[in-house]
Amino acid sequence: MSRKFSFTVQYSVPVEELHRALTNDEMWQSRFADAPTATLELSHPDGPGTIQIQMTEKAPEDQIPGIVKKVLKSELMLERTDIWGPLADGVARGSFNGRSGGITTEMAGAFELRPTAEGSEIEATGTVDVKVPLVGGAIEPLVENLLKKVMNSERKSVESWFAAQNA
Repeated sequence: MSRKFSFTVQYSVPVEELHRALTNDEMWQSRFADAPTATLELSHPDGPGTIQIQMTEKAPEDQIPGIVKKVLKSELMLERTDIWGPLADGVARGSFNGRSGGITTEMAGAFELRPTAEGSEIEATGTVDVKVPLVGGAIEPLVENLLKKVMNSERKSVESWFAAQNA
């Protein structure tokens, strides 16, 4: 059984600048520069103003919840692919999918980047499915929360990257 989710991350930068950062290789390379267990592959299969970001990372042992540790079969490896389309009329759409190794987890959904009075926001909607008997339903909210944390961390990285670019 899968769990549906939806949440929004607020940014203090205008939508055009945020989209430019999200589709910029240098921003993503900067974001992952201090992540020794991560890999990053960037491509632009749909041309300029778009991007496909493939990320993998080994979860730090000390950050894995106890309920997850009990059902892990091997190291917890997280994989995520984000795709961002072009900005059109102030809105950009994207998609994401993710999975994990060590525990069978699948996540998929969509992004919408849009302007706000204070800057911009990204809405993420999707589903998560943890295929572990008995405890999968208890782990699914943890996976959703992890995505929220990652997207808030990305917000901080993007805003720091902007500050460095404008310094």
